[in-house]
Amino acid sequence: SLLDFAQKGAMYIQAYLVGQGMTGLLQSIAEVRGQFQQLEIAFGTMLGSEQKAKDLMDQMIQTAAKTPFDLAGVAGGAKQLLAYGTAAEKVNDTLVRLGNIAAGLSIPLNDIVYLYGTTMVQGRLYAQDVRQFTGRGIPLVKELARMYGVTADEINNMVSAGKIGFPEVEKVINGMTDAGGQFYNLMEKQSASLTGMLSNLSDSWDSMLNDIGTKNQEVFADAINGASYLVEHYQQILDILEAVAVSYGSLRAAIMLN
Repeated sequence: SLLDFAQKGAMYIQAYLVGQGMTGLLQSIAEVRGQFQQLEIAFGTMLGSEQKAKDLMDQMIQTAAKTPFDLAGVAGGAKQLLAYGTAAEKVNDTLVRLGNIAAGLSIPLNDIVYLYGTTMVQGRLYAQDVRQFTGRGIPLVKELARMYGVTADEINNMVSAGKIGFPEVEKVINGMTDAGGQFYNLMEKQSASLTGMLSNLSDSWDSMLNDIGTKNQEVFADAINGASYLVEHYQQILDILEAVAVSYGSLRAAIMLN
């Protein structure tokens, strides 16, 4: 009857929607696991060691989960620092310090990582670097002046003369982010805001999806390979379904297709 048809139709629609939701979740798991794998491969390539890559990846996941920055931003910063020559064991601590400054000034993490990294590669501070630090609200000259016990003008002269090296810049950054410093622990404070809480929740969710994906790696790989086979042989499959429809009816073909 029409009523039976309507009831079955509603049931089919409900089953379809549930299936679509599960499909979306499975796709999310596969995508997140793929992103984590790409980061692991990148770290492994840069460090030349799978174990060092795993250790660094674990640190990045923990840092992202406890800070207002997402894993992509944190991992991107880590890759930058490694490329600039930061030792693997110093990457996380350096990122946390730079992240505290970025959080305190509401500037992108990769901005300050870039400034820090280029100064490290140069080995000294240039006037243009000072302008870029200052333009982002980082009181580098003021803190250098305090450290040397001189005026800001004298620091600028020392910079022009090439007398301010990267070790002095690193010392100032450490001082500003140590306990009692202007930017100490600011990421943790920002994480308590609604925006920070949402970011941390997102990182925790991705971490959970990655964990599921890691434990079911072979299942996902087999499913993807199976789907790839169907795509590659779709014409043969359509020919078979057409033959079934002609010989046994469209219902049997639909059941086979499903």
